[in-house]
Amino acid sequence: MAPLARKRPSVGKSRVARDFFAGSYAKIVSESFDATSADARDEDVAFVVGALTFVGRVADAEASLEAYRERTPDGERDPRTLAASRFFLGVAHARAGDFARARELLASRARVRLRDADPWSRSFVFQGLAAYRYFTGKYRAAARHALRASRAAHAADFAYLQMLANDLRGHALTQLGQFHAGTALLEHAKGYAERLGFGMNAYAIACSIAVYQSKFKVGPEVLGELEALIASRAHDSYSRRTLLTQAAIHYALRGRGKDALVALEQADRDAMRADARRAKVVSLIARLYVMRFREGARACADLIDQAASMTEQGDVAFRAELAAFDAAVGRAVGDAARVERALDQLRRFRHSSEHHVARVALEPYQPDGARAFVEDELSALLRAVGERDERVMSRLLSLGFLALVPELFGLVPARRLLLVPTENAVLVEDRSDIWLRRSPPPWVLALLRTLAGGASKETIVERLWGLKRYRPDRHDNLVRTTIHRLRTFLEPHGDWVTVTSSGYGLAVEVRAIGTFETAEPEDPALAEGDPLDLPMPRAAGRPLQPAATHGERVVLDRLAVAGSSSVPDLARSLVMSESTVLRALRRLVKARRVVRSGSARATRYRVR
Repeated sequence: MAPLARKRPSVGKSRVARDFFAGSYAKIVSESFDATSADARDEDVAFVVGALTFVGRVADAEASLEAYRERTPDGERDPRTLAASRFFLGVAHARAGDFARARELLASRARVRLRDADPWSRSFVFQGLAAYRYFTGKYRAAARHALRASRAAHAADFAYLQMLANDLRGHALTQLGQFHAGTALLEHAKGYAERLGFGMNAYAIACSIAVYQSKFKVGPEVLGELEALIASRAHDSYSRRTLLTQAAIHYALRGRGKDALVALEQADRDAMRADARRAKVVSLIARLYVMRFREGARACADLIDQAASMTEQGDVAFRAELAAFDAAVGRAVGDAARVERALDQLRRFRHSSEHHVARVALEPYQPDGARAFVEDELSALLRAVGERDERVMSRLLSLGFLALVPELFGLVPARRLLLVPTENAVLVEDRSDIWLRRSPPPWVLALLRTLAGGASKETIVERLWGLKRYRPDRHDNLVRTTIHRLRTFLEPHGDWVTVTSSGYGLAVEVRAIGTFETAEPEDPALAEGDPLDLPMPRAAGRPLQPAATHGERVVLDRLAVAGSSSVPDLARSLVMSESTVLRALRRLVKARRVVRSGSARATRYRVR
C-alpha cells in the first residue's frame, strides 16, 4: 500500500511564512528566488513576494507573482496567496510613490475581493485599503480601514496582521496631530511584535516612533534615539532612509551642519539605489533644512520648487510640508505673494486631509493665533523664531537649537562671533556649524570687541587693563598669553584671531545680539604669583539702555515710511502676525518712540 501523501500546510502556516513574520527576508530570498532549484512552493509564494519587496527588489517580486499566476489555473489560485501578494506589492509601490500601480493592487475591485469568506484574506484587503488611503493623505479613512483589518485579523487569529493594523492606525492618528494617541498605538504594536518574536517589525515601529518624536518633541533625547537606531543594524532601507533624513534635520537645527551633510549623503545614496521618487523627495525636504541654516532662507526657493516638481497629487504629507516651508521662506525674505500662495495651498490641505503640518503652519495667520496642537513643541519653537520673539532665546540655547539663534535676529548664516550678553554666552558661527561657549570671562567679551576692528598692543593693554602706557618688555608676554587663551576659547576657530602689523585682529565679524549691558571686566588669569597680575578697573559709565528688538526696528522703519498705520495694515505689509506687530507697537509706545491714537478698529500708530 502506497504511503499517504503528507498534507501541505496552508498559506501562512509554513516554515517560510514563520521566517517572514520573524523578519528573515534575506534568508527567504536566498533560499527561494535566488536559489537554482524550482520555484517556491505555492503556499510560500506570497511570503517570497513580500520578502523581495522588503529588500527593495520590487521588480523581482512582480516576476515571482506573475510566475505563480502563469503556472496556476485561475480556479486553483489560493485567495490567501493573491491577497497577501497584492498587499505587499501595493505597499511597496505606494512607498515608492507609484500611486497608480498601488491603487490597482490595493483599492481596485476591493469590494469584490472582500466577499471572500476567509477573514485572513479580508484582513489583508482592509489593510491594503488603509495603506492606500494613508499614502494618499486620507488619514481618517486609513484609520477606519485599519480598524476593520484588525477585527478581521482577530477573527482569523492572525497576530501578524493585527500588529500591522495597530501600527498603521498609530501612523494615521499621528499625521492628524494626535501625537500621544498615535504613539501609544505604535508602542502597543511594537510591544506586541516583540512578544511574538517579530523582531524586524518591532525595529521598524521603533524607527517610526523615533521619527515622530523628532517631528514633535525638542528634548536632547530625541536626537540620541535617532542616532542609536541608525547605529544598530538596519533591517529595511525605508526605515534607515527616514532615520537619516530626520537626523540630518536635527543636526541642522543644532548647528551641526557637517554632520547633517554626512547623514544626507548616506540617505541620498540609498535613495538613488532604490530609484524611488518618494525617497528622493524625503531627502530633498531634509536638504531644505540644511540649506536654510547654511545659506539662508532665500537660497531655499529653487530647491522648494525642485522638490515640489517631484511630488504627485497624492503626496499630501510632502506637499503640505513643502507649502509650510515655502510660507516660512516667503515670510523670512518679505515676499508677501509667495506667502499667500503657500497659505492657499495649506488651507486646501487642511480641508482635504486635515494634515497636522498644514494646520500648524496656518496658526500664525489665524485671528487668535492659538496653537492647534499643544503636543507639537518643535513647531511652536519655529513659530516663535519666525515671529522674531526674542523671549525664546534662552530656550534655544538650553535645548541646543543653535542654528535658530541667528535666524531669530534676522541674520543670514555667515562666519562670525555672536555675543549674547543676556545669556552670558558667545556663539562661534561658521555658517551651519555653530559652537556655544557658555559663561565666558568678561575679558573675553571686552577683547573681542577690541579686536573687532583690529587693535594695536597699546590699545589692547589700555582697553583690558586701563594702562595708559605700553611697555613691551613688561606687557608683551601678558598680551601673548591673553591672545593664546582667546584662541583656545574660540576653538575650533582659534585661527580667526589674526596677527596684524601693529597687534591683533579678527578675520570675522563680531556682533552683539539681544539686550547688551556693560559687564564688569576682570583680570585674565595669569600664572600664580606673577608680578604682572594687574587689577582691572570697573567699567565706567551707566549701563546701556536695552536696544530695540529686531521686530521693533522693522515696525518702526515701516511706520516711518507709511506714516499713520493700523495693526492689520502693518501685519500685511511686513508679513508678520498681528499679535507680533501689536507686541512691538506696545513696547515702542512705552518707550515713547511711537504715538497711539484712536480706539478699537480706528486705532492708528505713527512715529513720535
